[in-house]
Amino acid sequence: MPPRHPHRVILLAFLAACAFFPSSALGMPDDKLSPYTYEDTKRLVTLVEEAATLVEQQGEEAFKEFERKDSKWFNETYYLFVYTEDGTCVFHAVEPELVDRNVIDLRDMDGKPVVQLITDFGKKPENDAGGWVFYLWGDKTQLIPHWKSAYIRKVVAPNQRIYLVGSGIYNIKIEKVFIEERVKMACELLQSKGKDAAFKEFRDPASSFVFLGTYIFVLDEQGHTLVDPAYPTLAGRDLSQFQDVVGLHVIKEVLQKLTRADEAWVQYLWPRPGSAVPSRKLMYTRRIKVGSETLIVGSDFFLATPIWMKVEGDSPWPKNPPV
Repeated sequence: MPPRHPHRVILLAFLAACAFFPSSALGMPDDKLSPYTYEDTKRLVTLVEEAATLVEQQGEEAFKEFERKDSKWFNETYYLFVYTEDGTCVFHAVEPELVDRNVIDLRDMDGKPVVQLITDFGKKPENDAGGWVFYLWGDKTQLIPHWKSAYIRKVVAPNQRIYLVGSGIYNIKIEKVFIEERVKMACELLQSKGKDAAFKEFRDPASSFVFLGTYIFVLDEQGHTLVDPAYPTLAGRDLSQFQDVVGLHVIKEVLQKLTRADEAWVQYLWPRPGSAVPSRKLMYTRRIKVGSETLIVGSDFFLATPIWMKVEGDSPWPKNPPV
């Protein structure tokens, strides 16, 4: 028997969907979430984007909502912070003593200028500019600092004042887009400032190119290292013969792929530090010209998923890797 009030049933279903899927129900743009694989990343981005929308509508009145404990804005997992373009903190849910202070010189454990990197998003031309800042920070419950990842969103309030709204979490799973963005940034720096200035920055732990336990490397066309943060005292290592645990010649595969395209992903197996068990690792590289030289710029990272689980967008793992 059909329901007596079909429109009411449809409305209730829609409201239920809003409760379980707030970002889709509120019209969260697909391009804000589509680059990401992991749900914890998507939840953080959704939270900050929704907070930014509230500031766009209400200005500083929205801060009253952000400070409510046990709300979606402020709970055991998330809290929000807000800065102005000059590095002045105007809201911080867990450290209210920072409010009205200019902390542009605040740095992480490696000397990374965290607030400066946050305010850099305010200089971008787009009113909804956003992105990530990665930094080593002391979790009060741990003995050593951990990587923290903050998603930042530029906001233009009704009074035309610009704010930087953000939230961060510890030990986020590394997304492929994080690696792509940092490698592309490295290529742009090489082409705008040249090798000497760029290489110096790639090697600096306080730069944006050392992040989440990984870094930028640079090779020549033959697979020799030019920037090698993993072995800073061993310049010019020949990686052309490097093989993973099943015999895949990783750098040879990279160089071969880069003869057909300007960018390449290569997947291989390698043990995580402190483990004898191999894990899946992804390497992203780009081929660029700097003057008369061809350089290979890249970074790699361990996947959060087990070997047997395919990540969306990955190429299938070869049944018989070349040896």
